[in-house]
Amino acid sequence: MHPLATILNSSSVVTDPDGMAPYLSDWRGLAKGTAQAVVKPQTTEDVARVLQWASQTGTPVVPQGGNTGLSGGATPDRSGRAIVLSLERLNRILSIDPVGNTLVAQAGCILANVQQAAADVGRLFPVSLGSEGSCQIGGILATNAGGINVIRYGMTRDLVLGLEYVTAAGEIVRGPRKLHKNNTGYDLRHLLIGSEGSLAVITAAALKIVQPPPARISALAAVGTPDAALSLLRLIRETVGENILAFELMCGNEMNLVRARFPSQRYPFADNHPWYVFVEIGGERDEVVSERTEAALSHALDKSIVTDAVLATSEAQSKEIWHLRFAVSEANRLAGPTVSHDVSVATQDVPTLIANVSRRIADFPEALPLLVGHIGDGNIHVNILLPHQILTDQKNFRAISRQVNDMIYDIVGELDGSISAEHGIGRFKREAFSHRADPVELRLMTAIKHSFDPAGILNPGVMLSASQSLRP
Repeated sequence: MHPLATILNSSSVVTDPDGMAPYLSDWRGLAKGTAQAVVKPQTTEDVARVLQWASQTGTPVVPQGGNTGLSGGATPDRSGRAIVLSLERLNRILSIDPVGNTLVAQAGCILANVQQAAADVGRLFPVSLGSEGSCQIGGILATNAGGINVIRYGMTRDLVLGLEYVTAAGEIVRGPRKLHKNNTGYDLRHLLIGSEGSLAVITAAALKIVQPPPARISALAAVGTPDAALSLLRLIRETVGENILAFELMCGNEMNLVRARFPSQRYPFADNHPWYVFVEIGGERDEVVSERTEAALSHALDKSIVTDAVLATSEAQSKEIWHLRFAVSEANRLAGPTVSHDVSVATQDVPTLIANVSRRIADFPEALPLLVGHIGDGNIHVNILLPHQILTDQKNFRAISRQVNDMIYDIVGELDGSISAEHGIGRFKREAFSHRADPVELRLMTAIKHSFDPAGILNPGVMLSASQSLRP
């Protein structure tokens, strides 16, 4: 019997291989590890007891939410020393206040359930992403998730009022406080958001909810170039102001892949196009939103910024448009060996980023760039699909992957961008982060890690190397 079974309810500790298996690999099957146990606490006090034991025994702890991450940050290493700390049973919504516009949720709450709880009181929790039916609040906080609505509402960080969390030593920092204004001391919440479980374990959060726009309309536009997409963004902003809820870019290669993998999904155009822009606009009245969006697209067509466009006339049509966008992750997962990058540059530099990637990828025969992302906030997912036969030689595949990574990160560095925009560093980008981060900032991050977790038990090897985690 595992020692934690005497500290917690025995049903909270899983040690049989079949029961542990889903927690030991990420959803794409790229990160795989082993662990001595999977632990499923039911309360914050349970989390504290687990971390007290881990601190006393020097046991590494890997916090895990919905296990939908793309950077390997929620998967244990292969040493077998770690325990996986699943927050899935801390899944209650603790309070909703539509007057103060706050919602308090435990870390294991599914994002879609939080969205629905907000909708039930006439509010919106605006973080929206493809995995929202399975990702958990703790995970989106740990990675500072983005999604399609960042252009209007900001990152997850911008929607958090307070946190409850447990330190590496098992101390509970009670909360979360639902304060819109709190100017007392350092704001430690912002250190924990985006820390990927390496500083503390978040158990609950007070979130901002907002009044949803009474009217919403979606559109899909075809454009010839990324520059044209930015011209469309500018034109729509001049027409509807800051009522743009989402503005997404997808290349023709990616759209063709989605259509091939999901042929039942409706494609609204007669022809193929090199680039597509997904748009969602919000406003006070349906007729005003519809008229202004239609006017903006008509103007864009007249100026040859847009080559074709379709405006959703119903909720069903809107869902059809966005299904094409949200199917990207699964389509890429099914397509074959893909080297994925989640990068960001200044919005105005997105066309240069794409042009440089398209030019330099010619050095890799048969590599197919799949470009999609949140052009309105400068975040582009650069996915490079390699030929299937490359998987026959894993050593060669890893070598080519490293070369592709270096190429992409060099391009991003030349544009003063970021190698991770919303997915986190995890294990996959740790080495690149260590080499490319500002040395002063990296030293400060190392000192922060040591302050929160001096024994280095929380997610060792994620974001920072194990040796960096232990450096005073």
